Amino acid sequence: MSAQIPDAFASAFNPVDFDPNAFDPAEAFNSMFELMDGMSNAIIIQVAMDEELAPFLKVTEELQPSFTEGAAVFHPRYLQVGEDQVPLLLVRSKIGLVNAASAVTEAISYSSNCLGVISAGTAGGLARGINVGDVLIGENYTYTDADATAFGYARGQVPGMPESYDGQADEWQDALEHALAALEPARTAEKAEGSWQVRRGQMLAGNSFVTAHNVKDTREAFEGAISTDMETTAIAQVCHNYEIPFIGVRCVSDLCGPEADQDFHLSVDVVAPRSARYALQLAAELWTEAELEDLELAL
Repeated sequence: MSAQIPDAFASAFNPVDFDPNAFDPAEAFNSMFELMDGMSNAIIIQVAMDEELAPFLKVTEELQPSFTEGAAVFHPRYLQVGEDQVPLLLVRSKIGLVNAASAVTEAISYSSNCLGVISAGTAGGLARGINVGDVLIGENYTYTDADATAFGYARGQVPGMPESYDGQADEWQDALEHALAALEPARTAEKAEGSWQVRRGQMLAGNSFVTAHNVKDTREAFEGAISTDMETTAIAQVCHNYEIPFIGVRCVSDLCGPEADQDFHLSVDVVAPRSARYALQLAAELWTEAELEDLELAL
């Protein structure tokens, strides 16, 4: 169970636990101010599960105590990069579109001048040729199961919203290229863990799992999409609404429609650290605005 930010802060945002006799408005305000001050210009990193969060907690340091709001747990942390402390607000949202969207919306309210949001963790590999263990970088995001085509909208488009969400700001492109280049030597050296690639493309998200029985329809509707999950597009929509850069950095744990000769599952203990390594390298590049070497994190 996570530690709590001071009781006055916690009780102010948890009506069930609210005790008017113990509540100190000044203490609650100061706690909130300290949180927002520490998270100014932070990068938010969202994951759905505790297993996906663990690698991030392993290599970062506590900036302020963790706290729980609703279903989500928030961890104000920093990553030491040389003399720089890169501020990170780690968010474990739980699985699902609503959980992810609500948690990231709240995280954005805590991080003034938020530099951007990264969704990390695992994903299902969709495109043929994708293998378990591949690292996936999102270029745009849409919903797997949104269908208002009867009213003239594109498949995957929510009425009144874009067909897909691009997410990335121009300044992220150089940081992403630098991060991928820095990690490439380590990737090619990992022969013991098998061959895996870094792939870029469209990420899908929805409320339903894509499995062998419906993968054909999904591939036909979203030709070129590389993955499916249950969070990224909802977060991309939130970031679109708030005009905040967003990118998905996921690692394939399962294949939606494996071929006969393909492995179809890889343990989260393998894929979560790999996703975390790429997400943290990118976050460090973004925040320092420097061309960094491989951070060589102990993951």
